[in-house]
This record gives sequence, structure tokens and C-alpha cells, in this order.
Amino acid sequence: MSGRRPNVLLMVADTQRAANLRCYGYEKETSPTWDAVAAEGCVCEQNISAGIWSLPGYASMMTGVHVYTHRGDADHEYVNAELPTLAGVLGEAGYQTCGIMDNTWGSGPVGLDRGFEVYVDGGMASRDERPPTRGWELPEFEAVGGTARNIETVGKWLDTGRDADRPFFLFTIFGQPHATYHPPEEYIAEYMMPGVSDAELESVMERQDVIAAQAEAVTFSQREWRILHCLNDAEVRACDDSFQAVLDELRSRGLYDDTVIILTSDHGDVMGDRFPWWGHLGEICDSLIHVPLIIRHPDHFDAGTRIEGITQTHDIFATLCEIAGVPAPGSAADQSRSLIAAARGEGLREFALAEHYKPVQLMERIWRRFPDFDVRRLNRSLKAWRSTTEKYVYSTDGRDELYDLRTDPNQLHNLAAMMPDRTRELRDEMIDFLLTLPHYEFGDMQSAWRGKAAVPEIADRLSAMNLYRKSLDWPEWAPR
Repeated sequence: MSGRRPNVLLMVADTQRAANLRCYGYEKETSPTWDAVAAEGCVCEQNISAGIWSLPGYASMMTGVHVYTHRGDADHEYVNAELPTLAGVLGEAGYQTCGIMDNTWGSGPVGLDRGFEVYVDGGMASRDERPPTRGWELPEFEAVGGTARNIETVGKWLDTGRDADRPFFLFTIFGQPHATYHPPEEYIAEYMMPGVSDAELESVMERQDVIAAQAEAVTFSQREWRILHCLNDAEVRACDDSFQAVLDELRSRGLYDDTVIILTSDHGDVMGDRFPWWGHLGEICDSLIHVPLIIRHPDHFDAGTRIEGITQTHDIFATLCEIAGVPAPGSAADQSRSLIAAARGEGLREFALAEHYKPVQLMERIWRRFPDFDVRRLNRSLKAWRSTTEKYVYSTDGRDELYDLRTDPNQLHNLAAMMPDRTRELRDEMIDFLLTLPHYEFGDMQSAWRGKAAVPEIADRLSAMNLYRKSLDWPEWAPR
């Protein structure tokens, strides 16, 4: 073990729920790499993402604050530029910062590249294009496709881009197990339930269409949902092997034990259990917000530690600031908490806050293809106030939800009408907490870059129906 501050590897599996990892109690062996790191480090059992999809998930991770403060969500697709970023703070503390991005919603146009000295912006390139890069001359690749390219990029950067005189902060993302599910055939064979014919599997594979499912133009039977869950398990295992490949890159260079390893996810997925049935916009159930968070470093976490209380993914911010020996800046000092203290049973949260602002993005995507679908049912914002035992959900359309997580972990039985006093008490607690947070509001603004910008005539139609409130032109300070 060296005497200097440790390196940091923060690795994200896009759309990974806690529910189907073995180290979180899943019956299938989907996650040997997650499980091995968990055995060597600390598992946050009740970890809650601040948002329900990639942009708010990554934004909270990188700024250390709730969505209420950074305001990157499906109605406003860039992040408040005034907030310090984790990469910026660690860079100022002497770390070499490298982001190897493979997701549009963590890329430069939304503002989450700020603070990275080296940034490989795979979210701005197709699978076969060379991604735009700054701070490092990107070598030629042997690998083809996002996952293989990511792994190779990590190895090449460690060899040719890393400054051995400084500790590094390396952040990378893998696109699995995000829908749609097309895992390699060997993983399908391992995880598919018995008795599924080739024709049945092909039918389900071909009808995978998240937007069509949310518009109710594609439906699946109970059996077909089971097939999709098996495909998801196969994707989880494929991503697990990608994680292992990156950790092997560290081991082969003698860097593993000198590196803080953090494995987590930005959000999960609804898979047939709640409207809009599939995807991660329009709901705020635990399938979306209960995500894994595992951290390993022998100097800070005893092997086999499990935090049973509430943590949130943006607690990574304060934890890494503590490891780097610098204070968390600004609002992150109040909204992010140390996992090192939590592992000692100190400073635990009583409740987690998760948020979902009205899904302008989803409504616009649906109307591109299904202009007759009534998107008004999606026109609501949601907030969840969750402890280890109960969960309150506030909706702007007046539908309160209350669940007893001890007896109803899947949140199928809404107790709000039966327990109005407790519902009101939790709503008031949540509002009181929100009033302590800095809040930014910018109106509705969809992305301004290729493939993601709102189609003008659809944006106009949404605006005419009071579903889209564009309050300003794309500001000069916002990334483009």
C-alpha cells in the first residue's frame, strides 16, 4: 500500500437494479464481480438514487446534490452550471481526472464533463465512430462497439495517459443492462428459463420497443415478461463480466489495492409491474430508485461491511472528498454524507429523497410516433420520501401513495387512504426538508444536440396543450 492518497475508480452499470444482484439477495448467480467486491468491502443495502433515469442520476452523483438543486431532469436536460462537480473538486485537490463516457446523458452537452482533465465523450459518437476526446490523444482501437471499446480505452489510458506522479479519479459507464435487452447468445443460454422455443424468444426480442410499450402499442403477457426478465439477467451478467475486465486492467498493473473501487448504478427499470410498464420515466417505484452501491478500500472499509440504513448515491461525493482530504463544497456539504461514517453507524439518513419532474422528454418521444396517445396521464411530477420501513410518494396530480415496506416490499398496496394522518405527516416532513435546500427552476428545455432535440412541431403541439413551457432560449452559458 503506497503512502499517498488512493486512486479512485467509479464504475456505473446503466439501469442496474439492486433487486437482481446476488449480493442484494437475488436467487440467481448474476453478479460474481459485484459479489466479490462486496465481500471485500462495504454494501449499502438501502441505497436510493436521487432520480429515476440517467441525467438526474449522473447529475446528483457528480454534484453531490438532490435534483431539486441541480435540476437536470426530463423537463430540463442540462445541469446548473454554477454547481461544483466531483471531478473539478478532486482535480483541484491534485487528482488526475479521467471520464470515459458511454452515455449521452453524462456527456458534454448536459454539462457533466466539467472538471475532467481527460474526457472521452462516447455519448457523442456512434458505436463505430471515434469519440471526441480532450486532454489525451486517443489511440487506434482494436475493439468494436461500446463495451469492448470502453474496456480497451481504460487499459490504453492507464498505460499512455495516466500521470504516475498523481493519484487518479477514473469514471466510466457501461450501457448494460439498459433496455432493450440483446445480450450475447451464451448469456441467454445460461439465464433463459426452460421451455422457451426459438420462435417465442425471437418474437419477444423483436417486439422490444420501450416507447411503444409506454404508449401501450406493444404489450407482453406474463410469460413474455418472465422472458424479458431472463434477458435482463443475462445483460446483468454480461455487464458484470465487463466490470471484471476493468478490474483486471487495474490488477495487471498493480493498481487494485491502491484504488478505491466504487460500483453503482444511476437508476433501475420498471419491468411489467407498474404503468407505464417498461422503462424509467413516469414512475418512482423502488424498481427505479433502489440501486446498488458497493465501495471497497481496505484503509476505509472493513471487508464484509453492510450498511443497513438509508444511503443515497450522491453520498459518493462527500465520501471521496473525505478520502481526498478536502471539504465538500457548497450545497454538497449539506446534501451529501460520508459513507465512511455511515459504515461506523454514524450520520445515517432517516429518509431518502428521490424526484421525478414531468417527463416532457417521454411525452415528446411518444408523440413523434403515436400522436393520438393521450400523454396527459404522464403529465405529473413525483417525489418519494423513503425510510427503511415506509415510503411516501407525492404526485402533483393529487394521488398520494403510502407503503409499508416491511410487509409490502414491492409496493402493491397503497395505504394512503387508510392512513391519512401518517400520509400527511410524511408529506409535511418532506416539504420541510425541501425548504432547507437551494432550489433552481429554469422552465422546460429539451436537449439541443443531434438526435435528442425536440422536434419543433411536436414541441409546439405540447406547448399548445400546456404540456411544455419553454421559458427561455438555450442560454449562452449552457453546454451545446
